[in-house]
Amino acid sequence: MEVKPTRPKVPFLGHYPGLIDDKGRISIPADFRHAMPAENEGTIVLFPGASAFINVFPLDLFNSVWEKTDSSVLGFASLDSLTRDTTLLVDAAWRQLDSQGRITVPQNLLGQAKIGREIVFMGRWNHFVIWDAAAFKAYRAEQKLTAGDVWQKLAEQSRKD
Repeated sequence: MEVKPTRPKVPFLGHYPGLIDDKGRISIPADFRHAMPAENEGTIVLFPGASAFINVFPLDLFNSVWEKTDSSVLGFASLDSLTRDTTLLVDAAWRQLDSQGRITVPQNLLGQAKIGREIVFMGRWNHFVIWDAAAFKAYRAEQKLTAGDVWQKLAEQSRKD
């Protein structure tokens, strides 16, 4: 019996610059491609973010999040469910990475997030997001938090829990 080696779970970390080419394609950073679970076979789901960015989930994470939101057989019938789905899923798309790690991002998602040619990929532990480069820079500047500030908030939160 052949035993397949398991790949360690690697989080999506850091940020990387990128460009949208003339054909509307982006190349996913190698570190992010390697962080995707092998069983997903390069399948990702893109959908609107909470701000000016696009969420990118590996297929297994997207499925697990959505399964939790529709936990009952009739979960799809609720008005809350319909509102959520028309807000997030109507413009969502799944993509398969090509052999060079590229995908084409739907124009409607790019427009909603106001993403131009220069982009930034930002890791968020179990997924990543795509920002317009200028919007990412502006967001970071307006936060005015240091790493020390964030560590302090995390420590305070852990004491409450």
